[in-house]
Amino acid sequence: MEPSCRHLSAAVLATAILCWTPVARAASITLSDAIDRALHVAPSVDVAAASSDMSVAHVREQRAPLFPTIGAGAEYYQAPGYNEVVTNRGLSAAMLTLDYTAWDWGRRRALLRAAEYVNEASRLGVTAARAQIVFDTSIAYFDLLRARGEQRALQDSLERMTRYVTTIQALEKSGRVITNDVLKFRTARDSAELALDAARSNSERATATLGILIGEPNQPDLDIASLTGLPPEPSGDLAQSPVMQAAQRAIASANSQIEAAKAERLPTFQVAFTTGFVGIDPPETVSHNFGGSYDGVMSLPIFDGGLIASHIDQAKAKAHSATAQARQAEYILKKRVADASLRYDEAKRQLDILLRAQPTADDNFGLTWSRFLGGGSATMLEVLDAYQQAEQLRLQHFDQEFNAREAVAETSLLFGHTQ
Repeated sequence: MEPSCRHLSAAVLATAILCWTPVARAASITLSDAIDRALHVAPSVDVAAASSDMSVAHVREQRAPLFPTIGAGAEYYQAPGYNEVVTNRGLSAAMLTLDYTAWDWGRRRALLRAAEYVNEASRLGVTAARAQIVFDTSIAYFDLLRARGEQRALQDSLERMTRYVTTIQALEKSGRVITNDVLKFRTARDSAELALDAARSNSERATATLGILIGEPNQPDLDIASLTGLPPEPSGDLAQSPVMQAAQRAIASANSQIEAAKAERLPTFQVAFTTGFVGIDPPETVSHNFGGSYDGVMSLPIFDGGLIASHIDQAKAKAHSATAQARQAEYILKKRVADASLRYDEAKRQLDILLRAQPTADDNFGLTWSRFLGGGSATMLEVLDAYQQAEQLRLQHFDQEFNAREAVAETSLLFGHTQ
């Protein structure tokens, strides 16, 4: 074989391979993918997590007083004028001290329980933040689906109107229609073009909103997967929602603070153990029970100018406020769930009606258009009115699908579902 022929065959083979190699395309972003990306991108989860970390540290702070404290210290102080026999003209000390509050009528335990309830509420705040991100992302996803669906429908409408204008213009040349009829159709076509441009802008805004939420801004060609059918209406117990659980934790925390404030009026018993030496003869001091000593203190507040009473009143006020907020949260949640359920049922009814009405409207326009073209009694205004009715029903379908999905997403948010 000639060299040139071999080169030609290789080129043909390479071309064939390139032609048959499948082009890799990025998969469409599903709703689940969008939610996962948004959960990784959104800063609100980090904010809630930081608050939870702070409450964990506060729990450790309140737990620390339940244990004894151990400290060590050494001191040497010298100044003129001291008796050398006693102080060696200075002060020498080395001490190891253990302090412990043996009994405080449960005050420390109450403060610890209050901190633990706050910590549980902060963890529920993370769950609530995740649920809010799921809701926001879902709404943005549904809004983009609606905007692109309306854009496609209006694009088809504009193309049909363009064909109808061409047909009317041909009929004008044959003398079957007047110029006024042509102008009416051109005006209708211009209106369809304006509606398409508005729908295109809505689609771009919806794309930008979803892109920011999932960490892909400035992606005008964001490809998302379509959804078929409507999801079922979620159910659950509002008492188990993160909002209500956090409200109950706030009430329990406030009640524990009341117990801690009341315990301030009761006596406390503290003990202290020390070992070491003070003076000019450390060996003699240490040899006597290693220089050990102990101390016990019983303390009882007699007059504090109303400080403890103010602590109790503040804790009671917090408990009253937490109870009121829990009742308000329950009221709002029930109201929103009922409203979302009504909107879901209404959207489903509307979709059923649209499913039946759309073929009728399309047939009505087809018959009216045929009567107009066939020289019947149908006027141009009747044709345009029948066309606009059919198109409005077609666009309402996207709105009602969005309404139903929005109601489902809001109900899931209220119940605290994160997926």
